[in-house]
Amino acid sequence: MHSRVASMLVDTFPRFLKEWNGTVDSWLRYIRGYPELFGKVKWDYERYGMDWKGFTKLLLKRNMEELILAHEKLLEVLPRMETKIEELFGIKPKDYNVVLYIGIENGAGWVTEFLGKPPILFGLEAIAKLKWYSKLEGLVVHEFGHLVHWLLRGENIERLEDEQMFLLYTEGFAQRIEDIIIGRPWHLEEEGWFEWCEENEGLLKAEFLRRIQEKEPLNPFFGSWYTLFGKRFLGYYIGYKFICWLEKDYSLEEISKLKREEIKGKILKFLP
Repeated sequence: MHSRVASMLVDTFPRFLKEWNGTVDSWLRYIRGYPELFGKVKWDYERYGMDWKGFTKLLLKRNMEELILAHEKLLEVLPRMETKIEELFGIKPKDYNVVLYIGIENGAGWVTEFLGKPPILFGLEAIAKLKWYSKLEGLVVHEFGHLVHWLLRGENIERLEDEQMFLLYTEGFAQRIEDIIIGRPWHLEEEGWFEWCEENEGLLKAEFLRRIQEKEPLNPFFGSWYTLFGKRFLGYYIGYKFICWLEKDYSLEEISKLKREEIKGKILKFLP
């Protein structure tokens, strides 16, 4: 199994181990060996008007044992999840890349353009921070859900997300794939989280709509470093419910290909 993954796996962790001495300078030496990856890491902060240099100190909070554990667990999980995605959607390793790297907490998983194909980038330092070692199957499938969406749609879904309300559609789609393949609890759940979301669904929808109408940021619904109503990741729940609502009228493949204006209209109809 590992040989199948190797054909599309870009594992930068050995290079990190060689360079890392516990300083920001050693991380910079490592990441500069991958110019396109370094560009992505910086851009991910710059697109929100933030200075990436201010986040390099986050690296010093992780210890080597955590990073090695995240790396080992990912390598165990990837082949199984890749096989499931191929069985369900016919998407093969040659269609994408998987990149394992040490960033500055850009995200535990991230689908973007890289090396000419849509890849999944897995940030080992973010996985370690979240302590998702036992939840990696869900995380990996969630990110494969984004990849499936990208390839079925034939479009860079990051461009949709330039308008933040579309996060409900893109993250909801990935969450639905995770739910189909892994089931609950999802990788991002804490005990009682789903039940709380169900009880407060009206509140969450109303707040999401208010933020759209008043042009307020929607990041607090999605970013792991935010809380809203004392909870994290609430946008993934509403997004999942949105995709389930669409499935009354469409197949998942049809949902993945809906036109931009149609999606926008559906979101506004779904929210109260």
